[in-house]
Amino acid sequence: LLIFSVVSGCKQDDPQPKSISDVLIEETDLGMLRAAIEHAGLQDAFKTSSLTLFAPSDEGFKASGFADAAAITALPAEQVRALITNHVLTSKLATETMPLGQNNPIKMMSGARLFLSNIDGTPYLNQAKGTKSNLVGTNGVIHIINRVIPIPNQSLAQIIKNTPDFSLFRQAARRAATGMGGDARLAIFYADTLKTGPVEPAYTMFVPTNQAMIAAKLSQGEISVANPANLARIVSYHIALSRYFSIFLPNATLNMFDASYTTTVENKATGIKITGRGNPTPPANVTKTDITATNGVIHIIDKVLIP
Repeated sequence: LLIFSVVSGCKQDDPQPKSISDVLIEETDLGMLRAAIEHAGLQDAFKTSSLTLFAPSDEGFKASGFADAAAITALPAEQVRALITNHVLTSKLATETMPLGQNNPIKMMSGARLFLSNIDGTPYLNQAKGTKSNLVGTNGVIHIINRVIPIPNQSLAQIIKNTPDFSLFRQAARRAATGMGGDARLAIFYADTLKTGPVEPAYTMFVPTNQAMIAAKLSQGEISVANPANLARIVSYHIALSRYFSIFLPNATLNMFDASYTTTVENKATGIKITGRGNPTPPANVTKTDITATNGVIHIIDKVLIP
């Protein structure tokens, strides 16, 4: 009896298997995510299914505009459900099995295509950086990240069209692409950016605000009489032929739409600045980063770049 009691006691004291749900409860900085999962009615999904969860930390939620758990639970449950599933893969993927390099496309449970990067064993999902990796449960793995990733559902052209503060840049781009004497390559680019599906090539656009356009003497009236070829040089100087989330913008020169023209990027913890060849001082400040489209990414700048 004594031997049986000792053996039984040892078995009871052994660590019990933990599901992803159990791991979520143990991590103290995932309180807002737990509230979101409960509000979305997804608790059971994290108990049984084999998954990889890119889990935004509480600070990640706050950095993405959610002040507290109440800001999440105030949203419709189906909206929160879509947001949470945008951070879930339907298979187990630890860092050691992730593809190396940047911007490897992956399809999330939400149906959206996001981009996974693996830099020296640190995972990134779009612009979100992994801060704690490989928290293993019986039914999958958790990587904690420092941002919430919204579902991209508009093309670059749609975002520009639907953002009032981009109206002057849009007017300049349309005239540069389709006006008499416009740039045929920009016309192709404009057609590409109208597409809503996950198409390649992808672009990064540095879009100046209306105030920046007016300061550069590109008001609505001035654009309407400008030479389309001149506008094409300016517009194309705000486009890079690749997808650069802010965290991966090089702290160096960057080739633009016309490869013979480069900008100089300064990417530091204090902020991102980009300098044009024709207006070296002061540089343009990137005032908002990582507006993600289905076919690229937009960064907002406060000054027009001159090639």
